[in-house]
Amino acid sequence: IIVNIGSLAGRHPFKGGAAYNASKFGLVGLTEAMMLDLRDAGVRVTTVMPGSVATGFAGRSAEDGTEWKLSPEDVAEAVLGVVLQRSQALASRIELRPSRPPVKRPPDWRLRKKAGPAPRT
Repeated sequence: IIVNIGSLAGRHPFKGGAAYNASKFGLVGLTEAMMLDLRDAGVRVTTVMPGSVATGFAGRSAEDGTEWKLSPEDVAEAVLGVVLQRSQALASRIELRPSRPPVKRPPDWRLRKKAGPAPRT
């Protein structure tokens, strides 16, 4: 079995992510073509496409505002689930999203966090 780790950005682009989105779209296409080429040989090929994962991606802290995101362990469990499937089954694409929506924060929330709570008046 071949499991490629992609991203939801490979199906759903986001503003400002043209190069990243293009690379993930490319990975989805490669994986689907490999699946067709290798299927008769008994090789299963799939893509696990996680959404927001609490990592240090793009220079962001893995702890800042991540309570709603998937954990790396969530992604690992999805991969394991694909690997453990019986050989006659193929989950050709897994889209994995956080079950809760993102936390909406004011634009200056990081500045407030560093400065501490506002003084009471």
